[in-house]
Amino acid sequence: RATNMRLVLRRFGRIFRNSSGAASTFDMSKPVESIGKFISHAWSTPGWLKTVALMYHENVCPATVAAFATAMCLATLEFAGVGVPMPLVGPCYLVADNNNLYQLRFDFSFVPPCLVFVLVLLLGHEIPGLAQTTCFLDKCCIHQTDQEKKLQGIRQLGGFLRVSQRMVILWQPEYFTRLWCVYELAAFHYINFDVKGIVDIVPLKLPVLTLSLFCYHFLASAVFAVLGPTLILSEMHATWILENIPELWILPWRFCTYFGFFFFGVHLIPGFVLWKFCQWHMEDRKMLLQQLRGFRMDMAGCEVESDREFIEGKLTAWFGGVAEFELVVRNEVAELAARQLEDGGPIPWTMLFTASLSHIFLWGTVVVDAVVRAEWLVAAHCVLAGIALACFTDAIAVGAGLRLTDRIPRRWQVGVGKLIGPILLGLIFSLLNGIVMATMTPAAPWFFVIPIYVVLGVLTWLMFGGWHRMSGGRAIRPSGTSEEQSEDSQHVPQGPDCCDQQHAQDREGPQPDVDVEGPFIPDSQGQELAGFFVGSAFVKAVELHAAL
Repeated sequence: RATNMRLVLRRFGRIFRNSSGAASTFDMSKPVESIGKFISHAWSTPGWLKTVALMYHENVCPATVAAFATAMCLATLEFAGVGVPMPLVGPCYLVADNNNLYQLRFDFSFVPPCLVFVLVLLLGHEIPGLAQTTCFLDKCCIHQTDQEKKLQGIRQLGGFLRVSQRMVILWQPEYFTRLWCVYELAAFHYINFDVKGIVDIVPLKLPVLTLSLFCYHFLASAVFAVLGPTLILSEMHATWILENIPELWILPWRFCTYFGFFFFGVHLIPGFVLWKFCQWHMEDRKMLLQQLRGFRMDMAGCEVESDREFIEGKLTAWFGGVAEFELVVRNEVAELAARQLEDGGPIPWTMLFTASLSHIFLWGTVVVDAVVRAEWLVAAHCVLAGIALACFTDAIAVGAGLRLTDRIPRRWQVGVGKLIGPILLGLIFSLLNGIVMATMTPAAPWFFVIPIYVVLGVLTWLMFGGWHRMSGGRAIRPSGTSEEQSEDSQHVPQGPDCCDQQHAQDREGPQPDVDVEGPFIPDSQGQELAGFFVGSAFVKAVELHAAL
């Protein structure tokens, strides 16, 4: 039996509020031949976290498409001369050279695409006609009121797992403390043998961090659209630059003014909240790997002791013993989790891109206005600036901030030292945004602008998995005890009740070599090298200042 995501997420995931079910919840599922996703979770985890995570992973693609479609419709209407009336915030001016000013137009046309993105993200599963993913949720697919049927469903979890194409682990620190969660992972690992690519470990705070970044960038775009025309992009300021700043010093002056505006007016105060989210995310990453590398069955609890006997009996039949299964979790599952966490950097780049959509839509309005007025040079500079802000600078700043949470010594993060991290994060954001905005002018020569964007693009690629993929994702393993590895590799598990004899035979043979004591360390040298330029440099500077 299986249900679908539309029913699971209806009423903002009301079904996750508690674990008690009724005949009505069982009626939400129906017999199927295969299950798209097996949702593995702990009922002790707050339901809203699971709901937000599932909404994001199910609806982010249609939400992004709908947002871009809305932006394209508004741009088409603008080109046709029947644009939708939007509040204007005043004209903006760019210095082209010592004799000319280019005019830009900021309005709130970026707001409708952002609102559409949020609405589809929250309600996309309710859109008629969209294909619905079939999924297993214990509360819906196992009868909760008939105790005999409930026990039968629990004992046949292996059957559900066998016909499931993917497993989605909604991870929170309490996940691996629940024995039935461990059993689900064990059975799925045994049935599929190689779970790489078909098990998604989702830290539940990660989608919350992404949506917080989306709100953060949206507010930053709104602040820039309102204050920019009255301050750094005003006609008075542009005229003053023409009259008082030598031509060679126009770009440095623009950088300094943009840097100060972004740091004090946009990024400083929100940086404290964003820094806290970065700390939570990195702590969760550490805790996940620590739980896996130090996993022990006696750490997982269950309400009924007879369940433990049943599960340990299954693990003995499948893996040769409880200790052998613990080794599988500590090595194979830990390796899987580490690779998933490191392949895309400290946070997947795609998540950061969706979080920065407001920048694309804001600069899209400027580009459309420039094209309508045939200001092709201004339009080209604005296109590159919008791409750099949405795809490069914000990603680099967040990636550097996440790495800084690990690099700043704990002894500094007390008292006034708690200000170091948020201030550094605001400085990185302001530095990168200031560089891009300073070059967004016809006064900036292309031979100067293009290399800057290329460097930002390469740095982003390195920080978010480029080096890891280029090196083949190889793992650095410490020298283990080869005798123990050889002995452990001889275990031949026997097939479970839910698998046929042929599948059990496929499982026979030596297991992959694993380290008994040594942890799995992903090869992230390239990412760390990239993070060094924008992260460690600040830390080293503070260390030098403290030493002096």
